[in-house]
Amino acid sequence: MTAIAGTKVTLRRARDTDRARIYEWLIGSDLTANLMGAPMFPDRPIPALEEFSQSFPRHFYEGTRPYAGRMYVITVQGEEIGCISHGPIDVLNDVVELDTWLAERRVAGHGYGSESLVVLCDWLQVNYGVNRFLARPSRRNVKALRAMRRAGFRETDLPAQEVAAKLSLPAGNYADELLLFRILPVPSAVFRLDPAETYVFIDSEFTNLTAPQLISVGAVATDSTAFYAELEGWDVATASSFVHDAVIPLLDGDAVPKAMGAEALTEWLSERARKMPTTIISDSGFDRWALSELFGSEQLPPNVQWRRVPIAYEALDEATQRLNLRRHHALDDARALRHLVLEGTLPAPA
Repeated sequence: MTAIAGTKVTLRRARDTDRARIYEWLIGSDLTANLMGAPMFPDRPIPALEEFSQSFPRHFYEGTRPYAGRMYVITVQGEEIGCISHGPIDVLNDVVELDTWLAERRVAGHGYGSESLVVLCDWLQVNYGVNRFLARPSRRNVKALRAMRRAGFRETDLPAQEVAAKLSLPAGNYADELLLFRILPVPSAVFRLDPAETYVFIDSEFTNLTAPQLISVGAVATDSTAFYAELEGWDVATASSFVHDAVIPLLDGDAVPKAMGAEALTEWLSERARKMPTTIISDSGFDRWALSELFGSEQLPPNVQWRRVPIAYEALDEATQRLNLRRHHALDDARALRHLVLEGTLPAPA
């Protein structure tokens, strides 16, 4: 999918050719003074192109690292009126920061910014498994605050510095910033299987939770086939003590280059999807990250979609033990997930 449609706005994935125009919308429009620069915002100087490019690097326009950030162009009835982006998706803390600006004052005041925020939040939850969304406007930007509140963003009751520290947020753009959150309900752990679809249950192992590197991927399908690959390229020195104790001892040792693993998994998924629509099921956004990391793309193979089924960590512990499987081996954890979903025994996470 290259476009995300709302009622009034459509978001399309930005391309590298959009970069100069998006920068100009930020620093050279008749709305710029409402966002940055003296006299109203001396604490947020207007960035040079080099600084802007560091904040929004090439992958924001190429989609090669979707969990590291992505830029979208906002369109209304075919006219491109602004942009919206998300920064790195923090899967561990279940939060991602959004930013948006319009091209000119003429298109402000129509609800386009508010709807863009809602549309992107909803889409990111479905496609990347994140449920909490953060905006960091200045208290001086009253119109932006109003638009964000219309989109369902609310200030936290906790002190902003405490929240920023807990979430390890980078420094903000404004001395008087507000931390506004939109929090969506966690998706249901129960859903009805469609006999006209193939379901693929997937699990991944990685080095740590804060700066993960992919170690292995396992998958089992409702057509009784399975896939497993261990990957080269991860640094054992970055593995957490838990991974050293629980994951590495279970590895088979037949690791392949990441490109080979990506090609093999793509072909295996495509073989299923050529026969009928295929839905990948995982219990964590980390597994969707693993797919984007392996493929180096925001796209899944044609006729393949992903869905998160959030379940309690303890449920997988119990299932692997009951089925005599190896807990924290990607293929066996995928088998345990399949068992829980197909048996309909899905305790929700606490």
